[in-house]
Amino acid sequence: MDFQLTALATRAFAAFSLALVGGLHCAGMCGGIVGALQLNRPREVSAARLACGYHSGRLISYSLAGVLAGTLGAALYAADVVPVQAALMLAGSAMLLAIGASMFGRGAWMKRIEPAGAWLWRLIAPLARRVYPPRTGLQAAAAGLAWGWIPCGMVYAALPLALVAGGPLRGGLVMLAFGLGTLPNMLAVDVAVHGIGRAGQGGAARSLAWVRPLAGAAIIVFGISGLAHAARVAGVAGSEHPAIAMFARICHH
Repeated sequence: MDFQLTALATRAFAAFSLALVGGLHCAGMCGGIVGALQLNRPREVSAARLACGYHSGRLISYSLAGVLAGTLGAALYAADVVPVQAALMLAGSAMLLAIGASMFGRGAWMKRIEPAGAWLWRLIAPLARRVYPPRTGLQAAAAGLAWGWIPCGMVYAALPLALVAGGPLRGGLVMLAFGLGTLPNMLAVDVAVHGIGRAGQGGAARSLAWVRPLAGAAIIVFGISGLAHAARVAGVAGSEHPAIAMFARICHH
């Protein structure tokens, strides 16, 4: 149980950090969506109510995607085939390393994977148009549910962490952590668009500058620990070396 909780906390932290320090990506991709939703807001619906609706819907979609990924990963792991289990651990650890590296300015790869979800968005887009522009809080939530499925490299980078989280609930929690990590930057965009203040993304990004390398280094250590553990599970020659065992124990007791 301790191992499972530690692994879940590691993946949730990585997903949250990825979203939190990816503020410029969020602003560039989703700032226009916020602007369109708020600038078309009816007078009888407050800006706060509209924002609460579409951000809640967006987080629900992320969590649902995590549940689906976690269910798939748990089914594969339950096959009890050691190579499959080791491959899942390897995939999750490799994604941790990639996320950690992205916090040192190596995040261009996330944009390259965005076309992978284009087919799903083509199915959802007609439904999204039915609630745009939203005229009520409920319609805003529906718009947010659709928004959560727009192709996004950061979302696709976090989903493999949900895949190896250990089950549907854990997968959902990992992606909920990712969604919560997006909120500070997206709410800053909301505030700026609404004109209450000018909490620009440049300022937010600067305030997080010192967080990026620290979070990136921690996530890279988690990734190395995962790789060491995967090697031990797979019985790779030399994986019982004390140094490898030490790294494996960081997140896998």
